[in-house]
Amino acid sequence: MNRAPYGLTLTLALLALILAMLAGAFWGTAQLPWDERLRALFRLPDAQPNLQLIVWEWRLPRVLMVAMVGGALALSGVILQALLRNPLADPYLLGLSSGASAAATAAIVWLPAAFVASFGLELLAFLGAMLAFILTLGLAFQPGRGMDKLVLILAGVAISLFFQSVSSFFLHLAEPHVTRNALSFLMGSAAGTRWGDIPPLAIVLPLGFIVVLASAKMLDAVLLGDERAVALGVPLPVLRFGLLSLAALLTGLAVAGAGIVGFVGLVVPHLARMVVGAPHGRLLSIAVLFGMITLVVVDLLSRTLLAPEELPLSVLLALFAAPPFVYILRRVRRGL
Repeated sequence: MNRAPYGLTLTLALLALILAMLAGAFWGTAQLPWDERLRALFRLPDAQPNLQLIVWEWRLPRVLMVAMVGGALALSGVILQALLRNPLADPYLLGLSSGASAAATAAIVWLPAAFVASFGLELLAFLGAMLAFILTLGLAFQPGRGMDKLVLILAGVAISLFFQSVSSFFLHLAEPHVTRNALSFLMGSAAGTRWGDIPPLAIVLPLGFIVVLASAKMLDAVLLGDERAVALGVPLPVLRFGLLSLAALLTGLAVAGAGIVGFVGLVVPHLARMVVGAPHGRLLSIAVLFGMITLVVVDLLSRTLLAPEELPLSVLLALFAAPPFVYILRRVRRGL
């Protein structure tokens, strides 16, 4: 299969991301004249203060957040699929997202707001993601036989269902006004994002990307099998522990930023492989950019299709991800 030139693909993806983010800043429930939008975006002296508030305090933080969430989930998906050598591995199917959301829901429903503000919703979501992933690996690992790929997916589904039931239990006992906020969070939404919510993911995502990019050749070696990877000098236990912890951290921050966002970590890495191939030196940047573009576009559509009402991110993502997911399943069955 012919692959697209990496440089051209990277350039077009960057351009598409910039255009998608500008569209996210320009369009929304408030219909503004184009000249007023440009004045507000560039903060010109004659720009209306209320329009600057809409663009700079409501839309831009949200656009940046969903872009980073999409990139973080795509990067997590690449990590999990490589280290576990399983094409169906992703934060959602392996229970990380559900564990993070259960921890975040518990914090929203039960813990005092001052306590959550002190520890941070991101930290609590990360701990929930780590717990879910440890349970998934524990169920899938068999002494003397290692880890079965099919059992790993089934264990992830089981853990995911368990933590979803835990979240539902918390919501059932919560006050109605708290339940509404938590449900919006669980269905995926970046509404209400402020500039103060940006730094955790803005710091971890670039640093995590650099770490994974520096490990690209080792990830390529892991795809050959554990024995060959060790023979090539890959410190497999250290690599797995470090990168899997990074995947859990990215997932926790993504869930804290935009709630449950499924399928991005599964579908986007496969789409990137179809375009530039499997070597991680090229795959990582394209997958992250594709994830960013995907979620920025989906968030824009969720805000505008039924304006002034908003659709949850999970609704449109499931709709758009279903056809490529079926295609990926067919490729997996054929061993491609």
